[in-house]
Amino acid sequence: MPASIKRIRESWNVKQTARNKGITLTIKVTAYDNGMVEVDGIPINIAPHYDAGGGWLGAADVITTTLSEFRKESVKRRAAKS
Repeated sequence: MPASIKRIRESWNVKQTARNKGITLTIKVTAYDNGMVEVDGIPINIAPHYDAGGGWLGAADVITTTLSEFRKESVKRRAAKS
C-alpha cells in the first residue's frame, strides 16, 4: 500500500547541500526477488502474493508524491531565505 504524506516525510532522506545552498533528496527503491517493492524502506505491495506490477505502480505514486512534497520544502526554504 502506498505511503501517506506523513509517512513519506518521516522516512525520506533530505539533507542540506555541503555549503547550505540547497537541499538534496535521495529516494531508495528496492525490488525483491519475490516481487515486493519498497520505497525508502516502506513496503508498497502486500504479502503473501506480491503483485510486482502493482508494486511498481505504487512505487511510482509514492515517488511522485515524495517529489511533490520535496518541491514544497524547496519553496519554503527559498521563501525563508528571501
